Amino acid sequence: MLQNGRAYDVLKMKFFSFFSLYQKLLAGYLFLLAILILPCLFSIYSIYKIEATVSTFFKRTLELSSSIEYAKNLVPSLEAEARRLIILHKEDSLKAVKPLIADLEHRIDPLAVSDPPDLENNFKEFRNTLAMLKFLVSQPDILKEHQTGTQGVDITDEAREQEIKGLTYHLMELLKEAEAIQKRSLEQKSRESAEIISQVKNGTLLLLLLATIVALTVPWALYIYIKRPLGFLQKGIHAISKGDFDHQIPVVSRDELGELADSFNHMAHSLKELDTLKSDFIAVASHELKTPLAAMMEASKLLGEPQIGHLNERQKKLVTVLNTSMTRFKTLVEELLDLSKMQAGLVSLGKDNVDIREVVDSAVKEFSPIAAAKNVSILTEYPERDIHIEADGKRLKRALINLLDNALNFTDKGRDIKVVVQNADGKRGRKLQIIVVDAGPGIHKAEQKQVFEKFYQSRITPRQSGSGLGLTIARQIITAHGGEIWIQSPPETKYALEEGTGTAVFVQLPFQP
Repeated sequence: MLQNGRAYDVLKMKFFSFFSLYQKLLAGYLFLLAILILPCLFSIYSIYKIEATVSTFFKRTLELSSSIEYAKNLVPSLEAEARRLIILHKEDSLKAVKPLIADLEHRIDPLAVSDPPDLENNFKEFRNTLAMLKFLVSQPDILKEHQTGTQGVDITDEAREQEIKGLTYHLMELLKEAEAIQKRSLEQKSRESAEIISQVKNGTLLLLLLATIVALTVPWALYIYIKRPLGFLQKGIHAISKGDFDHQIPVVSRDELGELADSFNHMAHSLKELDTLKSDFIAVASHELKTPLAAMMEASKLLGEPQIGHLNERQKKLVTVLNTSMTRFKTLVEELLDLSKMQAGLVSLGKDNVDIREVVDSAVKEFSPIAAAKNVSILTEYPERDIHIEADGKRLKRALINLLDNALNFTDKGRDIKVVVQNADGKRGRKLQIIVVDAGPGIHKAEQKQVFEKFYQSRITPRQSGSGLGLTIARQIITAHGGEIWIQSPPETKYALEEGTGTAVFVQLPFQP
C-alpha cells in the first residue's frame, strides 16, 4: 500500500512538475468556471432551439388556419355564384366563379403542407373536389339552357345545381376536418413542446447537480493538494520544536510547495549542525570556563590568608573586589550555561511526586540568609491541605529562588516579601498557583512581558544587582513543566503587601488533586 502511494506521488510529481502552484490554481479555477457556465450555455441553447421550433410551427399553423378560415368564407360565395351561373346562365357569373376557384386553389395548396400527413391528404382531396367543381362550371355549353353531361347524358339545371351543392358541401366538410386536424396537431405539438421543455429542465437540473458536485469537489481537491504538504510541514515544525532535527518531510511536488519542503529539509539539516556545534560549545565551555575560574577564586581567597603574607588596607579592598567580581562572574557563567542547556533541550526533568509546601519552604530557607542581610522578611501562605504535584523539585526550587532574588532586588530594607500557594480553576482543569509578591515601586505594564527576556532590566527602577537571567531561567523551568508565568503590577488587593504598589509574579502549574 505504501509502495503504491509512493508510486502515485512520484507519478504525480512528474506529471505536474512543469506547472507552478499559481498555474495549477488558475487551471482549477478556469475548470470550475467552465463547469459552472456549462449548464447556462446548455439552457440558453435549448431555449433558443425550442423558441425557433415553436415559432416556426406556430407561424405555419397560423398561416394555415388563416387560409382555412378564408376558404370557409369563400366557399359559400363560390357556391352562390356557381348556382347563379347554372340557373341564370350568365357569362358574368362564369367570370366571377373562375377567380374564386383560383383563389381557393392558391389558398389550399397541399404542396405547402408536409406535416401532419392527414392535413396534406385533406388538402389534396380538397383540390380534387375543387377541380371537379371547376370542371363542372367550365363546360363550353354551360351557358345553354339544356346541356349534355360529360358522360353523354342530358343534365338538367336542377341536377347541375344539386351536384354543385354536393361539391361545395364536401369542400366545407373538408375545411372543417382540416380545422380539426390543425387543432389535434396543435395539441400534439404543445405536448411535444412541454416534453422537450421538461427534458431541457431535467437536463439543466442534472447539469447543475453535476456542476455543483464538481464545484464542491475541485476546491476540496485543491485544498487536499495544498493541505497535505502543509500538514507535513506542520508536523516537521512540531518535530523541530521538540529537538528532532533528523526529521525530513516528503517532497510531493516541484512547485512552490515542493521548494518549501526542500527549504525546510535544508533548514533542518543546518539546525542539526548548529545544534551539534552548540552542544559541543556548551560542553567545552562548561569545562574550560569553570576550571580556570575555580582556580582563580581559590587563589584570590588564599591572598587573604595570613600565611601568604600581610596585606595593607588598600590591598585587602582590592582582594575583596576581586572575590566579589569573580563570584558574580561565576554566577553569570553558571546561569548562562544552565540557560543554554535548557534551550538546547539538554536538561531533562526528573519529575516525581513532590509536596509543594516542602519545595517552597526549602527555597525560602535557602534564600532567607540573603534576605536577612537586607533586613527583609519572607512571609508564606499555604492552603489548609497539603498539595502534591508531579514536578522536578530541584528545578522548581531553583525557579522559586530566582523569583525571590528578583523580588529582593526591588524591595527596600525593612520591608517584606510574600509567597502565596493556592488552588485555582483553569480552563483545562485544576491549577496550582505560586505567587511571589514584593512591595517595590512596580513594573510598567509595557515592560511586564519583556522582563522575562535575557538581560532585560526595568527602565523605571534603578538598575539592581544581578545578571538579568533569573526570570528567564525561571520561565524556562516553568514552561518545561507545562506551566505559565506572568506578572501583575500592581497586584490585586488580596495579594498586595501595600495597596496600589508592588509586583506579583504568578506561577501556574498543572495540578491533579
